[in-house]
Amino acid sequence: MRVVRSDDGGPSGEGVSSVEVFGFVGWITSSVAYVLYMLWSYVPNSVLEAYGIHYYPSKYWAVALPTWVCVTVVAVYWAYEGLCMMSALPPGDPSNLRDWATRRKEDAGMPSYFSPAVHAVPPLVDIPQQIVSDVLFGGLMPQEAEQRYNSTRQRRQGAPPDSDVT
Repeated sequence: MRVVRSDDGGPSGEGVSSVEVFGFVGWITSSVAYVLYMLWSYVPNSVLEAYGIHYYPSKYWAVALPTWVCVTVVAVYWAYEGLCMMSALPPGDPSNLRDWATRRKEDAGMPSYFSPAVHAVPPLVDIPQQIVSDVLFGGLMPQEAEQRYNSTRQRRQGAPPDSDVT
């Protein structure tokens, strides 16, 4: 909140912005609406009629409206999740491993995927999936996995670098 000081150093009342006023009015309005909703839903009809309130919605809507809102929120969530699944690539698609943004060690000027960094932070490169699998599941050290990957790549004659996606 912005406080404007008067000539004597104390705060003056000119520092309230319209956003703060609208926020306060919205907070009070929502609180009053909630209290009225709770009163309408819990107070018996005879008490409402004793106070002169004869026209009000059916008590059915006290339960139905929140239920519909909750069901709508869940349905929107499921629809969003379904759209995300529909737009995802199948698990066997090679684009999951390599696409137009893939950066190899050769592109970054690195002699090895696991060479010590010349700078404080090594360049960002994509490690081939075969090396990652060998390290995580094959029990190999990173340098051993890279040597195995390079020897496999050299056996394939004329294959471009990192073309092992199946």
